[in-house]
Amino acid sequence: MKRFLTLFLIFSLLLTLSLMGCNPPTPQQPTRMTDNGQPGQPPAAEAETRQDVLGAEKRVVMGFFTDPEGPTPGSKDSMMKNIKALDEVAFFWYTFDNKGKIITSGKKDLSIKEFAQKNGAKAYALVHNMRGGLFDANLAHQVLADPGIRANFIKNLVDLVMSEKWDGISIDIEKTPPGDRNNFSAFVAELHAALKAKDKVLNISIPAKFIDYPSDLWSGAYDYAAIGKGADQVVLMTYDEHGLGTTHGPIASHAWVNKVINYAIGKIPREKIVMRLPVYSFDWGSNKPNMPDYLSFAQSMERAKKNGVEVLFNDHDKVPHYTYTANGVRHEVYFENAKSLEPKMYYAREHKLHGVAIWRLGMEDPSIWDSLIKTYGTNKNKK
Repeated sequence: MKRFLTLFLIFSLLLTLSLMGCNPPTPQQPTRMTDNGQPGQPPAAEAETRQDVLGAEKRVVMGFFTDPEGPTPGSKDSMMKNIKALDEVAFFWYTFDNKGKIITSGKKDLSIKEFAQKNGAKAYALVHNMRGGLFDANLAHQVLADPGIRANFIKNLVDLVMSEKWDGISIDIEKTPPGDRNNFSAFVAELHAALKAKDKVLNISIPAKFIDYPSDLWSGAYDYAAIGKGADQVVLMTYDEHGLGTTHGPIASHAWVNKVINYAIGKIPREKIVMRLPVYSFDWGSNKPNMPDYLSFAQSMERAKKNGVEVLFNDHDKVPHYTYTANGVRHEVYFENAKSLEPKMYYAREHKLHGVAIWRLGMEDPSIWDSLIKTYGTNKNKK
């Protein structure tokens, strides 16, 4: 609006001078004070970040970028191949210590981030609280519960986004203790204010639920209404209906996903919600019924082929699955493919959500790019 008013005033001045027969001086661009109080010009990309991403009529396709983990594939090849179908990419490269210092936890390569940006995608620095492959509840508590440490953490996040030229911050702090519910909400509000002052985007990942139990160890700390008020984007993790810690079953049955969305839109503005889609597989063995193997789509297809079994489709839950026996152990495998993601994408459109997000790039059924994702996003020109 300020830019519009400035241009309008300049136009009026030129018109007036023209009518008076004068030769006006070349108009000067408005200056903006930098953080140190000196005149300066904002980078062009910075001014466009938030307005390009946000808005009730905009839809985004987000991808989560991770490094390879043993046999689990990384995201680089998939992201580079499909970048024209992505509006945003969140890079899983950062964590923090108990004083709020940012620590690089992945194989950070900013040239990959720059590749995404040059191809029209916004790039977010994802900051998480994982330690040794598990989310650390105590770390979350230490940083969020202490106002001084929390303020230091926020300052360091803003410094990170500015120094490395990110378009925003993606927060994936999971397993926050229920007692820190208000602390987490305060953190979201404070970080949002700090990032908004820099024209940067804040997106927050939250666990799925369809009823609020503030004492729940997994989801109780996440006050949907407060987070929805504070964040620019809320990434709703619509998966792990069955997963690590449960017996076998669909990772995200279509009816369960719809139930989760229906609850969320009653608490969070729908134009902020990004539905995080699972594209991975779980293989439960009868010898460890609560500890499934984590597989990519390609790996699960290889196991079915190796064991000579047919992949079935459960029409009730709308998910693919198969069973096999190896070394006397019975296995139940559930996964997601283009067919199972189709009804979930339908719900995203039906509920007019802000977008969908792929967890995680490199693990997906490759056919989703042509059959589902290709025409979904609205924020950039698809080629």
